[in-house]
Amino acid sequence: MYHQQRWTLTKIRQRLDLVEPLVYLREQTLPAFRYKELNGPQVTPPVGAEVDDSGWREVQPYQYWGSWLTDFVLRTTFKIPEDWDQALPIALFLPLGEAGDFSHPEALAYMDGAPYAACDRHHQEILLRPAWADGNEHLLALHGWTGLGDAMKGDFFSKLFMRPCQLVQIHPPTREFVRRARVALETAELLEERNPAHHELLNTLNEAFLALDTSHPLECGAFYDTVPEAVAQLKGGLQAAGAPMDVVVHATGHAHIDVAWLWTLAQTRRKAERTFHNVIRLMEQFPDYHFSQSQPQLYEFIRED
Repeated sequence: MYHQQRWTLTKIRQRLDLVEPLVYLREQTLPAFRYKELNGPQVTPPVGAEVDDSGWREVQPYQYWGSWLTDFVLRTTFKIPEDWDQALPIALFLPLGEAGDFSHPEALAYMDGAPYAACDRHHQEILLRPAWADGNEHLLALHGWTGLGDAMKGDFFSKLFMRPCQLVQIHPPTREFVRRARVALETAELLEERNPAHHELLNTLNEAFLALDTSHPLECGAFYDTVPEAVAQLKGGLQAAGAPMDVVVHATGHAHIDVAWLWTLAQTRRKAERTFHNVIRLMEQFPDYHFSQSQPQLYEFIRED
């Protein structure tokens, strides 16, 4: 009743939405994309530096672009500013649009002509290698598929909406705070109100957010100065919120990719490429990460392609 009267759940949700954008310490909008439609997934994508894309259609932020069931290439460049702290992670943020179905649009990102990682509506952020902070301009090419969208309903005319794609610098303590707070909030929402852990989690979240300096403007250094204390308070409160379960959880990353489902066989081969490149990047980032894919046919496609 205490937290109901004070609307704690509602306040924490709103505060989390307020703080989450501050995970990005710095942002730089990418130049407009050059866009070309391809005749199918088997077409060799024009992703290299030798390609002349000057005649391609330009796609600016807040514009509509690809229709459903369309293979495409988007090309632009990025240059990491010299005054950005190289000790902090730098990434590409690529919100290409919402297709309204599954994970689309999806694209394999090529850096200077070499395949690197994939983006979709679940993976809009691609961490960059420190070696690319060399003061030079680098080529980003996205080879992908727009997806089914509303084509299954007979709507072939709707298009994706391009949001601003950015080069971003991540503030790790803020990201840790947001992740822990979101898990704690979602857990509290699932627990019954009479469960003592529900009450303790909301107390912890409320105190942790009070430790943050969210006075205006939020972008000032005062906010980031208070994040470590808020993270420590959140960690301690979560540990005290309830006894841990007496279990050991083993988890392995897995991708179930239907070879023949809502897309063609050729699209499946591209889908496997995108998924496996992301897996490799995750293995680099998290050395203990393991992955399983249950269909030998896809490993054969990867070997061939």
